[in-house]
Amino acid sequence: MSTRLPFVPFLVVVAGACASSSAGPGAMHAAPATPPAPDAKSFAQGQQQIVVRASEAKFGPCPPAIPFECEMAVLEGSPKANGLFTLRFRTQKPWLLPPHSHPRAERVTVIAGRLSVAFGTSVDKSAGQAFTAGDYYVNAPGAVHYVWADEPVEIQITGIGPWEVHPHEP
Repeated sequence: MSTRLPFVPFLVVVAGACASSSAGPGAMHAAPATPPAPDAKSFAQGQQQIVVRASEAKFGPCPPAIPFECEMAVLEGSPKANGLFTLRFRTQKPWLLPPHSHPRAERVTVIAGRLSVAFGTSVDKSAGQAFTAGDYYVNAPGAVHYVWADEPVEIQITGIGPWEVHPHEP
């Protein structure tokens, strides 16, 4: 059974392409790449960067499908749409996200606090690996894992949407 967390759609950022050039006689010639038109929904005319200052991130309540109390800010893209997205989550109380998996890689950076992750279909906190501020990890697609925090924590998740959470069904 698949559960898609209900997120509010946000803007999607489109990456640019590089043009190729010829190097002279005998060189392989590639058709010149046409740079994509700017994504009007992501970048205003002439805008070269998307910036979200930590003090200005717009946090709001997490969706009801998340089984613990948290706040969330979408920094880039939309976890509901195809393409790259980046989210920040912060919590103040201890929590546990039971065994689950994602169909695409999940990249996590710990911004503050301590987060623990373990793999498997039943919760055994003694099997966990702790991550603290500045640490980064990537969970492989399909890897059944569970995550918890015993203290306030802020994490950033980057992935390719649509983001799906598949609870492990025993």
